[in-house]
Amino acid sequence: MNLPQEYQKKIQSLLGDDYNNYENSFTHTCGQTLRVNQLKMMPAELFRRFPLYQNEKEANIQLKPVPWCENGFYYEGETRTSQHPYYYAGAYYIQEPSAMAPASFLPVVPGDKVLDLCAAPGGKTTALAAKLQGEGVLVANDISISRCKALLKNVEMAGVRNCMITCESPEKLAARFGAYFDKILVDAPCSGEGMFRRDPSMIKSWSPEEVERYSNLQKEILHTAASMLKPGGYLLYSTCTYSPEENEQVVESLLQIDSSFSLVELPIYEGVDEGHPEWTGSERKELKYCRRFWNHRVQGEGQFTALFKKAESERESLLSEKTENGNHSSVIIKEKKKKKDRKAKKGVVKGNQADILSKKIPEEMASFFRNCKLSIPEERVEFIEERAFLLPEHSPDFTGIRVVRSGLYLGDCKKKRFEPSQALAMALHPEEFRNTVSFSAEDERVEKYLRCETINAQVEDGWVLVCVDGLPLGWGKSTRGTIKNKYAAGWRKV
Repeated sequence: MNLPQEYQKKIQSLLGDDYNNYENSFTHTCGQTLRVNQLKMMPAELFRRFPLYQNEKEANIQLKPVPWCENGFYYEGETRTSQHPYYYAGAYYIQEPSAMAPASFLPVVPGDKVLDLCAAPGGKTTALAAKLQGEGVLVANDISISRCKALLKNVEMAGVRNCMITCESPEKLAARFGAYFDKILVDAPCSGEGMFRRDPSMIKSWSPEEVERYSNLQKEILHTAASMLKPGGYLLYSTCTYSPEENEQVVESLLQIDSSFSLVELPIYEGVDEGHPEWTGSERKELKYCRRFWNHRVQGEGQFTALFKKAESERESLLSEKTENGNHSSVIIKEKKKKKDRKAKKGVVKGNQADILSKKIPEEMASFFRNCKLSIPEERVEFIEERAFLLPEHSPDFTGIRVVRSGLYLGDCKKKRFEPSQALAMALHPEEFRNTVSFSAEDERVEKYLRCETINAQVEDGWVLVCVDGLPLGWGKSTRGTIKNKYAAGWRKV
């Protein structure tokens, strides 16, 4: 691996005698990993169903958990998990193990209002969505519209119902959402030093000047994100780089300008390193509460994480400030709130699109949903031309914000008919739709369906939800035992 001389000197100064181990790590990889999508099933259920794990001795499969992610697993074997029908059903997401840490460390619970500020391509977004379990609101934002396309597909494939996808700058979001979110994830753009092994092409763009540029950008993003966090909320900052200028230094910059923020001590695992205040000359000992994942010490690529908590009151902020010189505890004295949080105002989100129509649910759409147990309150249905969307409950006002996806895309209201969307199929459970057909993963009709071919099955005429082992794949239209394929053409298996 041809690493830049300046980079080598820098990492040598950080690692000392351990540098040779780091350099040798470029000769091997961390293996294959996946994260089970708990919106679809629990890990034990996937292992019971998945042929890859049913007979480990015969298949020569080795399986072990990712220590910092309860639903993440390393695996070895000949089965190509990205080609298995369960992958197309959204049962799991193929994700680098260290990249599982940020969403795992952010203490999201059902009902939270959550922001994933730099969300594409969606691995961390879908992990956060699984923690919400369909309750609360998830705003997934990325400043690049092209990257939002991958984000959108991954959110839909995972079966997420309560996600709003936006494409805006952090500053514009902050102007709309002042102190609104309970939890925020900032997986910031960075110099990518921790990904050099996985993607050697990134080495060419590395320079000290780029590190400095990213550091300045990260401070802007983090400080802006902090303004959108509620008192008592949590903010997780992460990068995939080793540079102290992009990690500890950025973390310290927020602590310096806003005394209401303090660091929470994160769990530590074998091979995972603490933060290093000495690398930035800082006297803030609590920077040790950050976590560093070096690719020669853990079975994964490089990652840095830091968890902030915003004080619930001025008194708590002062207590935190008094203990910042090494006596800070991850258990914070809390002052009881004097006022209860006001519930978000119900109603339809008014976006900035001029073509949003305010109209009742058409009869053809209502007729379709009489066969579906999914609740679609009329006040939460939004129409953009002929497309219908189900907004998350208690959605905020997105006026002036560029919205890529308004919640769950239900389908299209065309002339005298309603066509359900691929996103709706992925978000349903089989018991939620009356006319369903399920094939085993080994049934050749599953492969034919994923290639957008017509299949045969004895089911009731009309719209049918096509599943593999009880996991929805998409829609079909049945007529006398023949199912016309309605699988999304852009998702076709090749």
